[in-house]
Amino acid sequence: MKKTTTKLSVILSAAVCLGALGMPALAQASSVQPAAEASLNTTKVADSHDQLTLKGSAQFDGNYIKIDLSREGSLFSGMLAGVTLNDKGAPYLAEGTIVGIDAKITQAGGIDLKSPRWISDGDANKAVVVLQTGWLTEQQKTSLASSELSISVKLNGIEDPYVLKFSLKQAGVARNIQLPALKKDNQFEIKTTRVAVGETSVRVALAVKGVATQAQALGYDIYDNLGNELEYIVRESVATTQNTVSEDLLFEAPRPAAEYLIIKPYQAVFEKGTAGAYKVDAKGNVVKNYNKQLEIKIPLK
Repeated sequence: MKKTTTKLSVILSAAVCLGALGMPALAQASSVQPAAEASLNTTKVADSHDQLTLKGSAQFDGNYIKIDLSREGSLFSGMLAGVTLNDKGAPYLAEGTIVGIDAKITQAGGIDLKSPRWISDGDANKAVVVLQTGWLTEQQKTSLASSELSISVKLNGIEDPYVLKFSLKQAGVARNIQLPALKKDNQFEIKTTRVAVGETSVRVALAVKGVATQAQALGYDIYDNLGNELEYIVRESVATTQNTVSEDLLFEAPRPAAEYLIIKPYQAVFEKGTAGAYKVDAKGNVVKNYNKQLEIKIPLK
């Protein structure tokens, strides 16, 4: 099985492209009644040693867990997440930078949360961790209400990890939205398998049929009916068979006034042929060929 994870939007920065430096690339049914979801409290927790304190607060809106991290200590001046630039503009992995995260729901048997992603939020001493929960079973999601989230954060140059533990409580909902019709052209077929709307995010799951390598090359821009483009939180693309790709798109919640979403599939244009550098317009934006026939409209109300 081939698996590709893609990190986009504000989560996409020049730093994350350098996976060799330890930064990972960021990396469902018809209408039903809303179901109660577990929600993490937002009380800050902390762990201190080696003259450094790591603090964190967490939120869960039913689609994903977001953890805000902050670092305190005078010994480390590089970025907490991503790479730091030296005085010549060359990137390097500074001491005190995140190099690994293990996340686990502590309950009977425990649940290891797959592929944590972490990125800088623009402040050298802050980072955002994204933990996806869409792959959990309904039984596992139900059990979150009586569980605890534990994350172990490894920082470059410090031997012992920082361990933060967050208690879970029952609160909030994630609404499952009625699914739109299947879309297809002479090359691809796109079936929407789940749409879940949380307080801060929307998750859209797609099953895309076509040559897997070509299907994974499709991009997706998402707008609301008011013309606002929604920013990605994370995208995960998995080739489940030779001709089927599973897309899990997680992006920010639309404005309350939005009545529907529009997913616009596209193929990016290359400078030459079908590989290499992308072609950009006068504003520096990648040139995209949108496929109107595959466009998906998702009612929210």
